[in-house]
Formats: sequence, structure tokens, C-alpha cells
Amino acid sequence: MFDIGFWELTLIAVVALLVVGPEELPTLARTTGRWINKARNFMGEMKNELESEVDRGKELKERIAEESKIAEAHRTLSETTRAVSAIKRDLNEVISGDILKPVPKAERDRIEPESESGPAADSQRNEAASDTVDKK
Repeated sequence: MFDIGFWELTLIAVVALLVVGPEELPTLARTTGRWINKARNFMGEMKNELESEVDRGKELKERIAEESKIAEAHRTLSETTRAVSAIKRDLNEVISGDILKPVPKAERDRIEPESESGPAADSQRNEAASDTVDKK
């Protein structure tokens, strides 16, 4: 702790012996020992408390990291839920629209059959129109 060598301790002991006297020196040494012991105990307790607080800080940091991962997962889940809801809403609009409703028989009769429409039917119509132009 302190850099006090043998000669420094000897000098302190001689000065204490001269100032206090031989009768009171053992009492002074005992009292000084008690104060040093209390200071060591206090420093040990403070060290233990600081270490436990550092451990709690690390634990809190880990919890915060876990919570941020959980929050990110919730955000992703929420975005996915919104996307699925939007798709579901769009599908419901398509299903509830006229696309999948049955066509009445009268309207089916008015619509050209599939075989007459398309590129082949268009080319036949164009040939017929060009034949009529050529004949004139």
C-alpha cells in the first residue's frame, strides 16, 4: 500500500516512544492497530460492493442486448403481420369483386366464344377484309 521500509518504521517507533512514553506505547500501538484494521475492513467492503455493482452493470448490459433483440423480432413480426394483412385485404377485394362471381347465362351468350377471339381469329378477319377490298 504505502512504500514504507524498515528504517521508516523504526524512525516512527522511536519518535512515538519519545513522545508518548514507554507506559502508553502499548495502548497507542493497540489503538493504531484497531484503526488500521477498521480501515482495511472498510476498504474490503467497498471493493466487494464495487465489484458487485460492476457485475450488476454487466448483467444489465446483457439484458439490454437481449431486449433489443426481442424488440427487433417484434418489429419484424409486426411488419410481416402488416404485409400479410395487406395481402389478405387485396385478396378479399379480388374475391369479392366481379372476377370470381358467376356470369349470368344471358351475358355468357352475348360474349364471343374463346375460339373466335385471339390472334387466329384476328388474322382470319384481316384476310376476309383484304379479300373484299381486292374484289372491288
